[in-house]
Amino acid sequence: VASVERFAYKGVAANLVSYLTDVLHESTSVAAKNINTWYGVTSMLPLVGALLADSYGDRYSTILASSLLYIL
Repeated sequence: VASVERFAYKGVAANLVSYLTDVLHESTSVAAKNINTWYGVTSMLPLVGALLADSYGDRYSTILASSLLYIL
């Protein structure tokens, strides 16, 4: 499962430059800034989720909420 997730992540990342520059007509520097922001957010979001789950959630509600977010 993890390898399929990484494959999808890298596929989106590889096509994101073309999408931002060709479809959304962003300059290369703005597209690079947006991609770096996307990388940073997607890398730090599991840590934020872990802190919230450990601080405020019980086991079952955390599993349910994370599963629903993962499906989206």
